[in-house]
Amino acid sequence: MYSMTGYGRGEAEVNGRTLVVELKSVNHRFLDLSIKLPRALLFAEDAMKKAISSRVSRGHIDVFTTYTAPADQGALTLNEELAASYLALGNALSDRFGVKNDFTASSLLRQQGVAVESATAVPEEEILSLVLTATDRALDSLIKMRDTEGKAITADVMNKLSEIERLTGLIETRAPLVTAEYRTRLEERIREALSGADYDETRLLTEVALFADKCAIDEEIARLHAHIDHYRKILSTEPTAGRKLDFLTQELNREANTIGSKASDAAIAENVVLLKCEIEKVREQIQNLE
Repeated sequence: MYSMTGYGRGEAEVNGRTLVVELKSVNHRFLDLSIKLPRALLFAEDAMKKAISSRVSRGHIDVFTTYTAPADQGALTLNEELAASYLALGNALSDRFGVKNDFTASSLLRQQGVAVESATAVPEEEILSLVLTATDRALDSLIKMRDTEGKAITADVMNKLSEIERLTGLIETRAPLVTAEYRTRLEERIREALSGADYDETRLLTEVALFADKCAIDEEIARLHAHIDHYRKILSTEPTAGRKLDFLTQELNREANTIGSKASDAAIAENVVLLKCEIEKVREQIQNLE
């Protein structure tokens, strides 16, 4: 199993151009990508998304890139028409409202679109290969970290499943005694109320049978054992099954709630509380798995 949290860094270089890709991953119900690219590399965003989604299925991933190129590859050109429009608009405002036009060359260059990167500065095929190489290396690093953390989480969940199984066993052992103790208490009350007079044994057995049926938890215990076995199988065989385990955790909690509502016994109720606490701990850990 893989965790959904981790960090990966990848770097690639070709012809003096260097690209560093950093991936930071946290929990999320689905795969959610936030990619920040320099304007010159925006054309590579879709390819980067496909590369990440092919290897990661869940988690919110922030993608940061740092791109450096030789000076001759980052040449800027002036959009003279746009610069002239800005300057003309400044002059018109000055004439119309009598305010000072403080446009300078530096302030004009700061306006969006006035200084543009030369189209020849970004050979797309070469840059795309650079982006994918750096992304793959970052993914290798990220997945390695997610795998390490996922193994630790899996081991912890396995331990908690053992405790859930132990508590289920205690409840299972206690359950048959509840009906027998109820019969004894009921018979004692009847004898006390009748002051030793004879009573209808058949009626007593009927009441005990009704109580036994009402508080029977055999099916819930059997399903708990089945869910625990299924849980272990998934953890051992499926690398990305976080959603499936989330559903199975809900089923564990459902059975525990049903046992708590049906079993009229203090010892069982105490173990149900402990059982639900362990299931909640499992649920919190499962939220971290892909």
